[in-house]
Amino acid sequence: MSVLRSPQFGAILFRASELISSQGSEVFQRLGISLPASRISIVLAIQAKGALSSTELSEHIGLSRQLIESRLKPSIKEGFFISLIDNNDSRRRIYDIAESAKTEADRIVAIMIDFEQVYSKLWQEVGIDLEDALKLMEAALGMQSLTERLFKEFPKYHQEVK
Repeated sequence: MSVLRSPQFGAILFRASELISSQGSEVFQRLGISLPASRISIVLAIQAKGALSSTELSEHIGLSRQLIESRLKPSIKEGFFISLIDNNDSRRRIYDIAESAKTEADRIVAIMIDFEQVYSKLWQEVGIDLEDALKLMEAALGMQSLTERLFKEFPKYHQEVK
């Protein structure tokens, strides 16, 4: 028999995510990084792969193309990212870090590398590599959704669906 867990799992996960987001934003703000924390993953992707289209950024980061584009637009206006026509396909736009923002982008990457050590120690403190666990959970949910799991475990709910 499985151990009953808190029915508040989603709320706990949301709160933890919000803490990481707000505390990460505080770190960047205190260190004088002007780019909002929600756009850091774009910097990391471009630094790792070079200039990318919004579709490629979406695939690399795991967020929707529309969300990526909504995050890019203000930073293009602010001069952090630039939008270019792809040399291989003139119908396609690719995004890169503006020359004037490269020093800050390099600093962001260095901070994020250091954050990996902070997370590693946090995982040791809590006794589980949470990143690995969440990746496994994401993969498992990709194979079978929560709805499918609930209906399989409790067929009465499946019968209620119209």
